[in-house]
Amino acid sequence: MKRKILACLLLSVFMLTGCADQMNVEDVTLSLIVGLDLDEDNHLLVYMASPVFNKEAQMKEEKVAVKAYTVRNSRERFDSTVMALTSGSKTQLFLIGKRLLKQNGWMKYLDPFYRDPQNTVTTRIVAVEGPVSDVLFFRPKDKPRLPLYLANLIDTAARRNLTVKTILQEFHEQTIEKGMTASISEMKKNSKIMLTGTALLDEKGLYKLTINPHENKLLRILQNKKRGDFPFTISVPLKPNGHDKHWLSFGAQDIKVKTKVRYDGHYIFDTNIKMRIGITERLFAFNVRKDAANLEKSIQKKLKVDFERLIKKAQAAKIDPFGYGLYARAYTYTEWKKVQNQWGEAFSKADVNVKVNVTISGMGTIK
Repeated sequence: MKRKILACLLLSVFMLTGCADQMNVEDVTLSLIVGLDLDEDNHLLVYMASPVFNKEAQMKEEKVAVKAYTVRNSRERFDSTVMALTSGSKTQLFLIGKRLLKQNGWMKYLDPFYRDPQNTVTTRIVAVEGPVSDVLFFRPKDKPRLPLYLANLIDTAARRNLTVKTILQEFHEQTIEKGMTASISEMKKNSKIMLTGTALLDEKGLYKLTINPHENKLLRILQNKKRGDFPFTISVPLKPNGHDKHWLSFGAQDIKVKTKVRYDGHYIFDTNIKMRIGITERLFAFNVRKDAANLEKSIQKKLKVDFERLIKKAQAAKIDPFGYGLYARAYTYTEWKKVQNQWGEAFSKADVNVKVNVTISGMGTIK
């Protein structure tokens, strides 16, 4: 009997504790989007977009911009402006202007998101070409609320491998990993918001270059990240040394990537990529059934050139978003220790040999 009474008392205490900690949604400003940028004088600008739950409010979204010394300092300024207490537990997107991404030490502004357990680390981190304010204060009439619209835009594009989807926790892992450099989504606003591809950063998290959606698919394959769809549209020559171009679309399936590494005064990587493809569009006359081998060779040649061009672009910027440094550490650890703190420089001098093997497994219903 005493045990039952004690159990009831404990349950009552727990229930009372939960009631005491509860907070009405009207009393919380949920920062669904947080933006960071620099003004013309290099002062930190912090932006916030949050939903409004008040029935009397005509605008159902609140957007605020403040100047601050730190991100945590901006919360105090937000709380003096918005209707309720600011909370970062539901933040969906972290927008960072490329002007800030080019400044040394910008990653220190992310510290409260990693340190404060009330903040979420599943926030999508996105680079913005141009002022962050252009994106944050955009009010499209044919789209849902901006946080929902942008989150869905990134998620959908990532499923098609048009860009990467990098959350804060993954970004932290990429920046402390010496064997690869970070990559994040990138967007801009003209008449509408569009994803421009993927922003590639160096070891210090500084912006180096942007790759387009086609190059992002190649990046994901080299990273051995094969989830989602890989639709390609390329132009191929059908004759050896031919200059005539023919457009072809296909979906890549069953992709296999194997990389070997050796050290001979410099690093040498051999990457072998195999994939089955299904043709989805062909804008030229060609008998695939009788001459599939010729078409496969043309596709292989084109993809090999594209892979090598992307790798050389990264090497020129002294970055390694592919993760070749992970292979160097795993298989040549003695040599890796000597260059691990200057891996970007070492990778820029490496030879990367790419071999592509394509097998046509589907031609569509019309042969």
